Amino acid sequence: MAGNRLEKIGTIYTRATGLLKSGAMKPQDKPLWYDVYEAFPPKHEPRFDRQPPETKIRQIFYPEDVIRANFYKKYGSYGTAQLLDSNPRPTVCQLFVKEYERLQADGSIPQDQIMQESALALEARGIYLDRSRAPLKTDTPPPEEVEEQVSSADTPPQKMGKLRLVEIFKESQEGKEEFK
Repeated sequence: MAGNRLEKIGTIYTRATGLLKSGAMKPQDKPLWYDVYEAFPPKHEPRFDRQPPETKIRQIFYPEDVIRANFYKKYGSYGTAQLLDSNPRPTVCQLFVKEYERLQADGSIPQDQIMQESALALEARGIYLDRSRAPLKTDTPPPEEVEEQVSSADTPPQKMGKLRLVEIFKESQEGKEEFK
């Protein structure tokens, strides 16, 4: 074997150095990172048994996170976002957060009513968060008109009995004989 492959003994740098010194690895086969590691060694040697430093992880919490959480709690999710779109439209939640922040910065509305006023402002733009308040679509025809269109366009369905492959192929053979 050309070296020890157990991570617990030494680092990858010490193992590569040992291979170079012993001649098991030629200098032209030296890894790309080796010279960089020698030029800029790390502050702490990356050993497997080194304990990680004790650092407190800070919570990243933005003010709009509370607004967004309240939006999803009250109104639920509104569709999906198309991530492949080159110029994506803002989601309903993003529009709501912008409207909420605008009303909050204005300061004329009490804090407990901003959520409701933001929803009403979106309704004025045609975005209904409360689905029960959304107007009915008028561009769809009444059900009786749809039935008339379907019945006039379609021919009456034929009753289909048991299909047999022999009959299907017999018809296709008859069609070929007519074209000969």
